[in-house]
Amino acid sequence: MRPPYDCLTVRNWAWIGVCLMAAALGLGLLIHGLGQTSATYDEVAYLELAAHWWRTGDLETIGRMGSPMTFLRLQQAPTLWVLDLIGRGDWIDDPITHQAALLPVLRLGALWIWLAAFLVTAFWARRVYGPNAAAMAALIFAFSPNLLAHGGLITMELPLLLFWIVASLLFARFLESGDRRMFLGSAVAAGVAFSCKFTTILLPPILALAWVTDRLLLGDRRPIRLVTKVGGGMMIFGIVLLATDLIITGFATISPSARVGASHPALDGRFGPRVDPWLVWLSERKWPQDYVALGIQMLHQRSGGVSYLLGERRMQGWWYYYVIAMSVKVPLGFWLLAGGRMAASLRQLRLGWRKPTSDEVVIGVTLVTMLVLTALGSKRNYGLRYLLPLAPLAIVWVSKLAESARPWRKLAAIGLIGQVVAVASIHPYELSYFNILGGGPVGGRHILADSNLDWGQGARSLARIQHEEPIYHDLTTYYFGDTDPAYYGVIGTRHIIDAGAIQPNLPDRFAPSTRFVAVSASLQHGPWGPDDYFRVLDEIVPDRLTDDGTIAIYRIDAIRTERETSGSEEVATAGQSVLQPIGKLGDVLHDTRGIGLIGHFGGEVANHNVVLLPAQNLDGKVSLNRHGVELQQGRAVSMVGRTTDRDEGNHRPPIAVRPDITDVDRLPTIGRHGHNQPVAVPGRVDLITTP
Repeated sequence: MRPPYDCLTVRNWAWIGVCLMAAALGLGLLIHGLGQTSATYDEVAYLELAAHWWRTGDLETIGRMGSPMTFLRLQQAPTLWVLDLIGRGDWIDDPITHQAALLPVLRLGALWIWLAAFLVTAFWARRVYGPNAAAMAALIFAFSPNLLAHGGLITMELPLLLFWIVASLLFARFLESGDRRMFLGSAVAAGVAFSCKFTTILLPPILALAWVTDRLLLGDRRPIRLVTKVGGGMMIFGIVLLATDLIITGFATISPSARVGASHPALDGRFGPRVDPWLVWLSERKWPQDYVALGIQMLHQRSGGVSYLLGERRMQGWWYYYVIAMSVKVPLGFWLLAGGRMAASLRQLRLGWRKPTSDEVVIGVTLVTMLVLTALGSKRNYGLRYLLPLAPLAIVWVSKLAESARPWRKLAAIGLIGQVVAVASIHPYELSYFNILGGGPVGGRHILADSNLDWGQGARSLARIQHEEPIYHDLTTYYFGDTDPAYYGVIGTRHIIDAGAIQPNLPDRFAPSTRFVAVSASLQHGPWGPDDYFRVLDEIVPDRLTDDGTIAIYRIDAIRTERETSGSEEVATAGQSVLQPIGKLGDVLHDTRGIGLIGHFGGEVANHNVVLLPAQNLDGKVSLNRHGVELQQGRAVSMVGRTTDRDEGNHRPPIAVRPDITDVDRLPTIGRHGHNQPVAVPGRVDLITTP
């Protein structure tokens, strides 16, 4: 007797039809969104680097940036070949000028990587759990905002994701069957993944841990022998991985130091006259390019990076950053599926324990270990995209619900509906997606930034607003990105702020003269805007947001009204000497990059603590939000200091100032009553207040 019809049951070959339908829907969403956004921050560089490589064969620049090279070739080479073939080589010759037309075409040519990852995920679910699971995995993959967000970009994320899951799948096959071909195939796939993004260095230890775990669950009780066997096997895995990288990069080499034949300030005098020459020699030799790039990337990781979370900025990040990011960036429908999958597993455990399959071991160990490693080791919290390779594994894991009892299949249907609703609520701006807990893109502005929300992709949306509503032509734009938004049609005054520490073209004060001002979220709320530069906007409601939520537009009259209602007090006339000059700051009347007095007035500045301010830096009024006067370093001066104990006396140890940035050699610290006060730190120092 045929079982009653169940819309959640896909029998025989019908699951293939569901997968094909899901693939078509996902590709349709991606294609529709290709031209809706401007280039993200990273895409600007990759456009130019790929075009330069296509014309010259040179990819050394990307290695010096600390990035691998293969992802560029995989994503852009076929399309660049076609463009030359059809007579559009001028786009390749000047990719930045033609980026508005070139970018959607290159994104289209890279969609095969999303499709390949989609198929591998569905196949893995089919192999582990069955046809219903394959259909469910396909639908979740096609309606995942974060996979759609990065699937339509020419960045490292999707190439890494594809070869990460291929390596994981093949390794699981090896654990199950002992087939060494699967082992070698996994290592080769990991080598390709490594040449796409260096996050892959985490994969071999994760797979080694999965290997050990799988054998322990099988009853192996010889730990020393097991660890020795796994260690030897993973050494072979690593050798194959590195050899694969060498082969697919064409054995490209560069020297670790670009200063060949010149002095090396970072090495000279560091380890003594016997060691330094050897280090210089090694730094000037040619090494495999990706290995050198990995070393550069590790130095970047060690130094940290400016990160943003819940309104706070840090250089070293937070251990719980990715926990919060997942809680607000992953659809609640998927969390429902994950909770149901966990509950189903616990119920099964109560009924009787069974050994998980090798696939489940690889998936479980990867998910847990990756989350632990990123929590403990990541010092550069730039976005949830760093966890994107985990998405297909998590999808395969929850897809088992489609093969479970009817109550769990109903839960699976609800979760799938949640995924569809999540995409419908944000398409075609999936990069800006935040779930209900995060408050959508508007609430997300106060939680996360950068590639979680505003990665510089909002120029097209802003240009559409200006086209549809000419009143916004009189606009000053403070834009986070690495390209001029005018290439996408943005009109008016434009200040482009990238991720660099110094912004020489940015005015010292936020004082737009147009009727409207537009500010990118990663500047106003995120990590990349100058400290307190946009503070006046905090209590003002935007006139409107761009459709993707990345740029807020304000009326200047609203900003002026806010300024007029806030307290202020005359502290100095423009150009008045309130601090004594030490060293040489340049032409006082025209130098706008030196030390500037900002912040809050609470008394007179002591006469002996003075620096001459240029006229452009003072307008005679400082807001009275709290007590104290602050001295903030200008962007052209890099101060270095440490904390110390001192009395209320006149002892003022000097502050070291980088001589390559400014002519100032030394500055005195600013005294303040009390003990344990900082001598100086990059940023601001409170000054002494007197009655």
